[in-house]
Amino acid sequence: MYYKMTKNDFNELIENAHKRFTKNRRLVVVANVVGQTKKRDSQQPDSDFFSPQEITEIDAALQTAQIPHEVLTSELDFNQKILDNKITAKCDIVWNLTRQGGSGNKKSLVTSLADFNQIPYIGSSVEAMAVCRDKNSFEQLIKPVNASIPTYTETELASFSGEKQIILKNASGSASIGLSDDSIQSMSAVEVNRQIKRAKGDKIAEQFIQGFEVEVPVFKTGSGKDRHFKALSPVGISFDNQRLLKQKVLSETLSDTYNYQFYSLFDELFTQERIDTGLVESRLINQACRIAERLSLSNYARIDFRVTLDGNGYCFDIASTPYLIKHSSPVWGAAQLELTQAELITAILGTADLSQC
Repeated sequence: MYYKMTKNDFNELIENAHKRFTKNRRLVVVANVVGQTKKRDSQQPDSDFFSPQEITEIDAALQTAQIPHEVLTSELDFNQKILDNKITAKCDIVWNLTRQGGSGNKKSLVTSLADFNQIPYIGSSVEAMAVCRDKNSFEQLIKPVNASIPTYTETELASFSGEKQIILKNASGSASIGLSDDSIQSMSAVEVNRQIKRAKGDKIAEQFIQGFEVEVPVFKTGSGKDRHFKALSPVGISFDNQRLLKQKVLSETLSDTYNYQFYSLFDELFTQERIDTGLVESRLINQACRIAERLSLSNYARIDFRVTLDGNGYCFDIASTPYLIKHSSPVWGAAQLELTQAELITAILGTADLSQC
């Protein structure tokens, strides 16, 4: 059984972080920033990178928390500093916020370099990040959690009768890329399979789930063999003045412009007299934490669901390094516990296993 994060849990993590960074250790933040990072792929959209304002938020939060740190905006600069012995396993901890790379290895270069040089870092392994980016892989792995969306691929073709509402998505990458409300289409199994074969592995088909769009931030707590995930209360996403999303998706445009709002799913479901709100909240937290454990995620992550009116959750995306800018569900959820952005970021730095450094 997994549990909800409390303010005391966060305070313990904050204390861990300050213990670590008072032992002559420095945090090295590596992030891609619009106008500051030279793109390796000129076609990669700016929305994959932090804006100057967003990275300034992170930097200011670390200064407020009095965490010794340096911000690098290039993977090559990071590599050169390792070669020059200016970043070392003895003195530094890396926080990888980069997003450059191809469809199967985005975010992985900095973590790979840190692994090779045995430099401790905050975030999940290269393998775990790659699995989270591949929708078919993680949907297969989370089936025992009973939270997977019916998904159709080249190796698992559709066989349902009649027509269902289907969304064709990129096989890897963020769930919102290329999506709009027009992406929801009624299709027969024959048409679904025809579209999948035409895409030659670049697309998968998911059954569209009407319901609430929900994000569940999770955090690794404890120490030694007692390390386990806990989660914030599920955070709902609303847009176009709608919470119950019957024929809508969080489109790429809405996602890139942050044109959406947050709310408490618990409070929203409390108005539904026929549903056990506490049971739904507990079940989503349990599913999110089990998914994080099954995929061997580390430190922190965000598990995204569609939740039906009867409270069933279907995981459709996993962010192994979710944004922690002011307009993000982890920051919003932490604020409900009267925690600031700086305190949340400090707590995340305290999620690493101290015994390994």
